[in-house]
Amino acid sequence: MKISFKSPFHRKAFVKFISENIANPYCCRREYVAAVFLLSADKFLWKSACRSLAVHSMKFDGLDLAGISTEGYALFMAAKSIYRGGAGVSLNELCDVNLIDDPTAMTIFAGVMLVRNGVGLLNWRI
Repeated sequence: MKISFKSPFHRKAFVKFISENIANPYCCRREYVAAVFLLSADKFLWKSACRSLAVHSMKFDGLDLAGISTEGYALFMAAKSIYRGGAGVSLNELCDVNLIDDPTAMTIFAGVMLVRNGVGLLNWRI
């Protein structure tokens, strides 16, 4: 299975961050790569999240989410849940077309697949 990015911005932000901060993404924790993948899918969220990211660690508690969209919040909760473990976005929320649009739901599923199978699913070379 091949995973695609939500938008050209998503691809650019993810690849730039990983290239500049991770020597070998194939050896990095899958939860970290998946969380970066999800956070970089939304411009507003990524702008806030960049300040909370360090090499191989994240601080979700300090993120300013004021004014974030519903989709951005779903991406944030999914990234936080994948990185820390635990409940985040429910299946009912993912299935509600009035709450989360299809591209965002597919991006969340892609993040889950990255945790399961690693960065190789992106067909991206270092």
